[in-house]
Amino acid sequence: MNKKGLLILFLFTFILASGVVYAQTTITADTAGSEKENTEKELGVRALQIGDRGEDVAALQVVLNKLGFREGEIDGVFGPMTHGSVQRFQADHGLEKDGKVAGKTMELVLAAQQEDKTDALAAAEFSFTPAELELFARLVHAEAGGEPYQGQVAVAATVLNRIRSPKFPDTLSGVTYQVESGKYQYSPVLDGRINLPAGESAKKAVREALSGKDPTGGATGFFNPAKTANAWVHSRPASGRIGSHVFFHY
Repeated sequence: MNKKGLLILFLFTFILASGVVYAQTTITADTAGSEKENTEKELGVRALQIGDRGEDVAALQVVLNKLGFREGEIDGVFGPMTHGSVQRFQADHGLEKDGKVAGKTMELVLAAQQEDKTDALAAAEFSFTPAELELFARLVHAEAGGEPYQGQVAVAATVLNRIRSPKFPDTLSGVTYQVESGKYQYSPVLDGRINLPAGESAKKAVREALSGKDPTGGATGFFNPAKTANAWVHSRPASGRIGSHVFFHY
């Protein structure tokens, strides 16, 4: 082969090799971009199952650890430990134990995640400790356990409105155990019902009130007209009635 032929062969080989390298680089870049896309999703964007990886898997693991269904490192890998944790979560909620996070399972996981965020927001405003949140729920349970759920949220809201008001103590325990003119402000404190365990409905009502829900329009008190003939509370300007309780402003 003469020099001209060798030169043509060299150029052809060089061009072919360059194309392969470029194509490989492009494929690698596309694959990396696809992998990044798959690992940077918020929880709830896609269904999750064993083998998945990403930030949404890590968020799932945080929720499962928080609820006590999982104990392990938050690594963003949906492995056997996370799969088994999801199955236990599903069994606890009466769902099919397929280990996949989709449909109703995803709804419940997202709800639990939102509750955790709400608790964090509440802590930011009121700096409530877990013990105070439990006390709060017990108070709502004792005062409104037999009321409609909206009525429980309303009672919780009045407690928060008192803490915010300069007319009342500025702590949860101060408001709960306040004695005015020799009388407890909440009868469950007097008769001991404040010590009864709170139901899930009361706990949920507390979280909803902490998230900003207030069906009372800013009321700071409430009473059951069928159980008290106190002239003073009956004379207060009422903001509305929910269930058995009339809500009013001081």
